[in-house]
Amino acid sequence: MKKLILAIPRHAAPVACFVILLLAQNQDLSAQRAKRKDKTRTYTIDLSQSRVTATLSQEGFIARRYPTHRVEVKDFSGKIELSEKDETQVAVEVEAEAKSLTNADEAMSEFERREFHNVLNNSVLESDKFPKIKFVSASVSDARKSGDTRSFTLNGDLTLRDATKRVSFPVTVTISKDQLRATGDAELKQTDFGITPYSGKLGMIRIGDEVKINFAIVAKSP
Repeated sequence: MKKLILAIPRHAAPVACFVILLLAQNQDLSAQRAKRKDKTRTYTIDLSQSRVTATLSQEGFIARRYPTHRVEVKDFSGKIELSEKDETQVAVEVEAEAKSLTNADEAMSEFERREFHNVLNNSVLESDKFPKIKFVSASVSDARKSGDTRSFTLNGDLTLRDATKRVSFPVTVTISKDQLRATGDAELKQTDFGITPYSGKLGMIRIGDEVKINFAIVAKSP
């Protein structure tokens, strides 16, 4: 194979070298600007300090004893990526184990709790078939800042069972260099995800369609 040799006249060599150096310098500056522009800090959720709960309404006969049911998500993980230049540039990913959802009603007997989990896992969530619940953010809107506190509406895609729907909810965040704290509430309907609210025992048990989510997240950056 013949090598291609570029011949540069001797009198033009200084100019060519200057152009090459200038191009290299511009490329380096562009890379530095891009690096500064895209620099983000990643916070990883600390499960030991975080909680996510769901509240279900009871509309059946037993509502007199259990007007609501409180369900805790025991196993979830995720990360938040935050632009150091523009804190409205936020990327959130959270994944929960469907089988980790646990009834936390204090007055409920262990027998009732087992029945609750059986219905939740086998009839409602179908946890064996759909083991993960996922949320991936898409955008932030209505951003406001007050001191160290930021508040905004987080918009993203929630996957529950085999359905993915766009959801939006308000979030309040406090940020330090190595830690992020986020709190908020969301409301969703089971029927939006193709889930029929559970009803059984001849109407004694009838769960409402609406689910209220509450979360308090602590995430840390190394």
